[in-house]
Amino acid sequence: MKVLWLCNRILDDEDGGATGGTWLGAMARGLLDSGAIELGIIGTASVDQFTRADYGQMPQWLVPGNTPKGRDGLPCASLVQKISDAASQFRPDLVHVWGTEGCWGLLTARGLLPFPALLEMQGLKLAIAEVFYGGLAPLQLVQCIGIKEVLKRRTLYDERRDYERWGRMEREMIQGHRFISTQSPWMAAQVQTINPGAHLFKSDRALRTEFEHAPPWQWAAQPVVFTTSAYPSPFKGVHLAIQAVAALRQHCPGVRVRIAGPYQRCGIRQEGYVRWLNGLVRKAGMEAQVEWLGPLSASQSVQELQSAGSVLIPSFVESYCVAMVEAMRIGAPIVAAFSGGTAHLGRDEETCLFFPPGDEAMCTYQLERVLTDQELALRLSRESRKTATLRNDRQRIIQQQLETYRQVARNSSKDISAVPESGTPGKLRSPAPCNNSLP
Repeated sequence: MKVLWLCNRILDDEDGGATGGTWLGAMARGLLDSGAIELGIIGTASVDQFTRADYGQMPQWLVPGNTPKGRDGLPCASLVQKISDAASQFRPDLVHVWGTEGCWGLLTARGLLPFPALLEMQGLKLAIAEVFYGGLAPLQLVQCIGIKEVLKRRTLYDERRDYERWGRMEREMIQGHRFISTQSPWMAAQVQTINPGAHLFKSDRALRTEFEHAPPWQWAAQPVVFTTSAYPSPFKGVHLAIQAVAALRQHCPGVRVRIAGPYQRCGIRQEGYVRWLNGLVRKAGMEAQVEWLGPLSASQSVQELQSAGSVLIPSFVESYCVAMVEAMRIGAPIVAAFSGGTAHLGRDEETCLFFPPGDEAMCTYQLERVLTDQELALRLSRESRKTATLRNDRQRIIQQQLETYRQVARNSSKDISAVPESGTPGKLRSPAPCNNSLP
């Protein structure tokens, strides 16, 4: 079987510290090692023009990552034609579209790539737009307008509006695909609301080998909170992490927070939100307690997780949250916002401690419990590692993915008379109308 991926990453041997889409490399290598499929990739990269750059024997085409999109959500017609030509050259049995955040799903939903297609849900800008401001008050949003925002004439208000507007494209993609894969019941619910006739598959994320082979977390009585975010936006809740740790100092005087991700930039490149965060740190007198780590490689992330007293996931919405799964695989005790996909990754008081999104008091309380109660921390560590080891077993995930491909290829050759229940491939229920036309 030949499978063509459309995604926002390419396959290479570099680990530049990216925090988003890390599961793609692990999944691709697992599928290639299985020998069960022939894989090709069309993905975005830091290139100036459409280029072919194979990864070993695997065909791979690179699309410029900064290509502007038109009102129809697509890049220019010539680039779309090059993508179509590459796909026709590869001649896949099916196309696997990774995510609705970009334009890939429009190509298959509109029939511009006339192959059977599987849409893989990642983030959902529709849902992010609702909590984009991360609970910031109007005055705080104004304070997040810095030099960069003034020069670019682009504030958090504009970013949120773009997320909201892209929701129309996301709806078209979801409505235009018969086969859709989700990682959590929360995401399955979002998809079914938009396309109740979709044939849903359940999937999980394969982790990088550094996390699979890492020794388990050990208690060291370190009052260190570790958190990470792929990009500096308020809905990721980094401001909540700073505020909670500031409040925690009353009971844990030596507490520190270490923040991974592309936050601190030089001069006018600095986002206004990050400048505001730096102001929060100064106002609280926490310059020595807040450490900005920048992007981390897999091995560096493992080291941070193993040396942390607690991992904090403060995001206001997550469709799955690989950062939480990686922490669970290491066994680092987790305090997480009960939001979206995170609510289905852990069990409160068993594998992690939850708090309502944006609830600074409860977040602080849960962090204090983990940092000061050795018995609790060790129990959470043991159970979370056990759960992640089973759930994110690479071989199981690869076999699950291969079976999904087989079902999509098999059912694409005929009209579907029944579709599976949400998240349960193979279990049939009464059919519902599937709208494959454009809205």
